[in-house]
Amino acid sequence: MYPELRAIGDEEFSTYARVSHGAFGGVPGGAEIEEARRLTELDRTVAAFEAGRMVATAGALSLELTLPGLTLLPVAGVTDVGVLPTHRRRGLLRSLMAHQLEDVAARGEAAAVLLASESIIYGRFGYGAAVASAGIEVDPHRSAFAAAFTDPGGVRLVEREEVAKLLPDVHDAARRQQPGDVSRPVAWWQVVSADGEHRRRGRGPLFWVLHVDAAGRPDGFASYRLQHGQWAGGLPDHQLHVEDLVASDPTVEAALWRFLLDVDLVRSVVAWSRPLDEPLAWRLEDPRQRRVTRVSDFLWLRLLDVPAALSARRYPARGRLVLDVVDTFRPQTSDRYVLEAGEDGAWCATTTDAADLVMGITDLGACYLGGVRFTTLARAGRVNERSAGALARADAMFSCDPPPFCRTGF
Repeated sequence: MYPELRAIGDEEFSTYARVSHGAFGGVPGGAEIEEARRLTELDRTVAAFEAGRMVATAGALSLELTLPGLTLLPVAGVTDVGVLPTHRRRGLLRSLMAHQLEDVAARGEAAAVLLASESIIYGRFGYGAAVASAGIEVDPHRSAFAAAFTDPGGVRLVEREEVAKLLPDVHDAARRQQPGDVSRPVAWWQVVSADGEHRRRGRGPLFWVLHVDAAGRPDGFASYRLQHGQWAGGLPDHQLHVEDLVASDPTVEAALWRFLLDVDLVRSVVAWSRPLDEPLAWRLEDPRQRRVTRVSDFLWLRLLDVPAALSARRYPARGRLVLDVVDTFRPQTSDRYVLEAGEDGAWCATTTDAADLVMGITDLGACYLGGVRFTTLARAGRVNERSAGALARADAMFSCDPPPFCRTGF
């Protein structure tokens, strides 16, 4: 029987939460279900029902993505994707993805983004790995900076009740200056600052530290948890986990790192997701003390309206490209597109001109924010050059400084 696919009602949310968590082997408690409900846009959910029983889920958040050139694009932030283990390998995920992408396109959003539980899943649905991130670890006892810096401002701890009042504007200003970053809904701040026990994963409560400039205006913040060690031999053995670090400029970033590295009783400082080009290692007198523990994909991006998406960003090098794009999952997106672009704007439309480059929609999504070069994908056999010099021209046009990075999980 082909399943029924539809958005859920409020009275069905508890079931929706249990199905989406159950797909990952989890059973949400009451507080976790209530938290998830605050984050969920019911009209953007889609659930699969078999004989009246919910067996698979997907949802989306209405987000804004910062593009190269610091323009903004409304996107769907895909989340809550799960299929019960009893219903795997039946095509349910494919049906969910097709249904959801049609809804996203109908809302006028040119792209969808997500964080993938497994990197093998979403390429088949047209998503490309567009933004990577690094996990790092630093020995705070060997974290002296190579050069002194002057911070005209200062830091202070923030009470939980202050978080949703003081920090959203700081983040919003910063994410508008960082290609690849996304907006954070009001509910995101409410949920994260509440710091439910299920979020701690055996670690301590969340601490927030605010940085202010010389006039007392907030211009950066960080949040962290301590994982308490065993104090073997009477020696402190805590691990400090950096959850978030947002700064308006390099001096503020340095001041926040200095605070985090100087917290007492800490053996190591770890951060789960930082930019690949973060300058911290270059600040350290001993740069090897910033050890990279993981480099992985983070934000995946799927283009639905190629002309709208390519026209929305800006390009540091002026040029013209004809892209032959193949979309096997959503054939109506397959077409040949001409892009004429530069720093001051871009224009894109379908064309019958000869192609400069041929690629899949997945590969265009990977390159869209400038985090992946067309030349790299060509060497991997994923992009074909049909006119000499087109790869180099595409690399120059789609490059991005600073490189794309996304601070927010969803």
